[in-house]
Amino acid sequence: MIVDPHLSQARFDRDVAPLRRDGSSYAKTGLKMLDIAFPCLDVALQWITIGREIVVHVQADDYDYRPVRGWWIDASGDPLCIGMSGIPVGCGFQANANPYGEQKAWFCFPGWREYHDHPGHQDRPWPSLRHDRQYGILGLLMQLKADLNKPGVQVQ
Repeated sequence: MIVDPHLSQARFDRDVAPLRRDGSSYAKTGLKMLDIAFPCLDVALQWITIGREIVVHVQADDYDYRPVRGWWIDASGDPLCIGMSGIPVGCGFQANANPYGEQKAWFCFPGWREYHDHPGHQDRPWPSLRHDRQYGILGLLMQLKADLNKPGVQVQ
C-alpha cells in the first residue's frame, strides 16, 4: 500500500506540535527535544535510575498507517546496538535482534512498529490503537520515559 506522505506528515506535525510549542515544559518532565524534522524526531529521555540521559530516535515513515519505529542513538546519531554497554535491558527493552534481524536496540511495547510486527503480538493490531492518544508520538515518548525508569530495567 502506498501511503500519502502529506497525510503522514500532517499526523506527525499534529502529534509533535506540543513538543515544539512547550518544549521547555516537557524538558522539566524529562523529555528534551533535540531535533524534529519529518519523519524523524530525536529526544533525550531522563534516565533517573542511572542518573543520565539517553537519546531515542523516532522514525515515523508511513505514520499513522504504520506505527513508528524507535531505537537508542549515541551523540553522533548512530544506533546503539544490542550487546553495546550502556543501553537499557529488561521490562520490554530488548537484548535480542529485532523482528527484521537488525541489531539495533528496540522497544517491545504497544505502539512501536517492532512490537506490532512481531508474530507474538498480533492480538493487538495497530489499527485498533492508532487513534488513541497514548499511542501517538508524545504518548509513546512519555510512556517510554516511565518504562525506562521502572524497577527491573538494567544497564547492559
